[in-house]
Amino acid sequence: MGHMKKYICPRCKITAFVIRQRKRGKSITYLCKTCCRYFSVNVHFPDDVSILVDHLSGLSYRKLAEKYRITKSTACRIVLNALGRLPNNNEFTKQYCSRFSQVLLVDGKYIHVKGYDQKIPLLWGIDYFTHDIPVFTLAPSENYQSWARFFSLYRILNYLPQLLVCDDNASLKMAARYAFPKIRIQTCWNHFKETIRKELNVRSDPTYRYVSRAVDNILLTRQPTETFNRRFGNFFTKYGSDPVAREVLTNIERNKEELLAYKWIRRAPFTNNLMECFNSHLEARLTPLKGFNSYADARLWLNGYVLKRRFTAFTSCSGKFRHLNRKRSIDITKKKGIDLPILFG
Repeated sequence: MGHMKKYICPRCKITAFVIRQRKRGKSITYLCKTCCRYFSVNVHFPDDVSILVDHLSGLSYRKLAEKYRITKSTACRIVLNALGRLPNNNEFTKQYCSRFSQVLLVDGKYIHVKGYDQKIPLLWGIDYFTHDIPVFTLAPSENYQSWARFFSLYRILNYLPQLLVCDDNASLKMAARYAFPKIRIQTCWNHFKETIRKELNVRSDPTYRYVSRAVDNILLTRQPTETFNRRFGNFFTKYGSDPVAREVLTNIERNKEELLAYKWIRRAPFTNNLMECFNSHLEARLTPLKGFNSYADARLWLNGYVLKRRFTAFTSCSGKFRHLNRKRSIDITKKKGIDLPILFG
């Protein structure tokens, strides 16, 4: 014969004289006969993993409370406890993953953290051909020291990419070359063109829009080097006498090696569009949170988010990435002969 579970009186800290009085909804009211104190116990035990998955998928604490019929504070406590039980993403990669590709896309995504005057960057990278996220880190700014620390994590993993795709950030590129002396760096075409547009102020001043359009024509799409040189030459022939256009031409010539670095690896990208896509997905998840109360909370939540992404199968990949659909990135990069732990059910 079973026995009813005994609950401790919150005042007397004993169970001997605690009796059940009544049940209301999912709570049971008990009476301690020693101190004559009533207290309630919620006997409803929601699935912690389901709540965590729903939260990382975009549900706010208020919507979690409505869905699981619990309070917002309870939902927050369950999520934080579940996040705390997850392994560190960077250590997880070191232990379980090794089969990465040769192309790495990196960027910084700024998030709001209480206690900082300005948003601080999440530094993270995507392994291009597997869409996996090996490591990430939070930093006070996108300076050389922060990026050097970020790339040192890849050295620890023995992940040595041959091509790095990024925006035109001097500190990032300098840190990457220090960490990987033989790496080739591909400057994102979209970022490069946007920088020229801002310098020429073409959105509000039409004076030099013809220069911006000429640059767009040169950096139009994937092309043979001969085509790139021909378009570059046509630009010089037509606008070489204009000092502003000549300065833009000089800038293109100076960065030519980084603009065409993608040609050294088959099917490598010349833009950071995939990284921007991941940034947009993250922004959609961060919107209900409206920032983090502390650096530790931000680090904890982002760790859970990154792991959740790695353990979620792709469903909408297209083009050359169609083969990734119904696969998890963590399964593609994990070491052979190793079974992955179950983190999200």
